[in-house]
Amino acid sequence: MCISFANPDEKIAYEAKKLALIEEITQAFDGVSCGNGVTLHEAMVIDDYGSPAERAEARARDTEDKWQDVPEDDIRFSDAVLSFLDAKGFHYYLPAYMVWHLRNIDNTDPDYWSNTFDSVIFHLTYQVDIDDYIAEKFSLFTPAQLKTTSHFLQFDVEREETIERQQLQESLAKGGLSQSDIDNMLKEHQFHNNKERQALETYWRQFM
Repeated sequence: MCISFANPDEKIAYEAKKLALIEEITQAFDGVSCGNGVTLHEAMVIDDYGSPAERAEARARDTEDKWQDVPEDDIRFSDAVLSFLDAKGFHYYLPAYMVWHLRNIDNTDPDYWSNTFDSVIFHLTYQVDIDDYIAEKFSLFTPAQLKTTSHFLQFDVEREETIERQQLQESLAKGGLSQSDIDNMLKEHQFHNNKERQALETYWRQFM
């Protein structure tokens, strides 16, 4: 689902915000390398319980030197990869996944949808209340990179809440409620992405 805009200026401002966030991610993570960390295709083999030889063969497929050059189709069709990367691999690939997410989240082609959209958000919100888990996962991130990642999550949370609010308002309006009643119900509404909002407020907010 996509946000509905009341006028062209709102859409222009929204797209400009996405572009600014992409630039922020690019600058914050520029120069991050994978080194000897787990690579994308290698992680897919790990997920399939592949042998060391199969891992080496898969790793050889990841030839790019910069995360900015990771092919978009590799990201789109590898939603489970982030679960099987080590700290170096996660540090290297997360910015690529976040940028891909921003570039494609508003794609209206139903055939383009990918589970990778949900996977990116999941890996920023899962078990953030467990200190050892989250500390290890983001152990290589600089303060600037953590700040940028928090901005990315904030953007997604606010986007999802806006869409849900618009859908609810449209549904209530069709039911014949007054605008005053609709406004009151929207104020009391519990958003479906409450887990993401909770992760943002309880963990990621500290880096902003």
